[in-house]
Amino acid sequence: MTSIRVADGDRVFSFDFDDLLKFHGTKSICGLTVSLKIMEAAWTTCWKHKPPARDEISVHSGFPGPGTRDGFEIVTRAISHGAYHILNDPPSGPLVAEAAKGAYFFRVSAAGASVELGLKPEVVPDDFVARRRLLQSGEASENDAKTFRQMQFEFSDHLRALKPFEAVNVLTVSGLDP
Repeated sequence: MTSIRVADGDRVFSFDFDDLLKFHGTKSICGLTVSLKIMEAAWTTCWKHKPPARDEISVHSGFPGPGTRDGFEIVTRAISHGAYHILNDPPSGPLVAEAAKGAYFFRVSAAGASVELGLKPEVVPDDFVARRRLLQSGEASENDAKTFRQMQFEFSDHLRALKPFEAVNVLTVSGLDP
């Protein structure tokens, strides 16, 4: 797994999954893991050699989940500096997985570069979204909730084991020097 590096003044901070976990906990561990994979792919694509300045990073998310939000916040502080935005109608399609709310689409920008990314549909367990929607509707049984909770940890473990581009599609990149 790659550490995500950001510049903050004259210092560079590195974050890995354990740091994100300490900040958020496990309540929305899937969204937390998604944020890490998206950042790994974005950083590898745009900021592999020079970490972006933390206060220049903006994030547009097609998925409003609290784990994803917290994952981006601890690394980028985008929420704190007003640069984290939820997209009401995120792009979707065969390269972007559907979520229970929205889609796993993200645009990350900093240092003149911008990258749009989507979590690959095939990495999301087959009935994950349907089960999450059942829980959101209030119609799930206690057993359904336990089953879904187990699925969350299995999905997180599976996602963390993947290399960034095994889990994430890079849709567009702009502002990079050739």
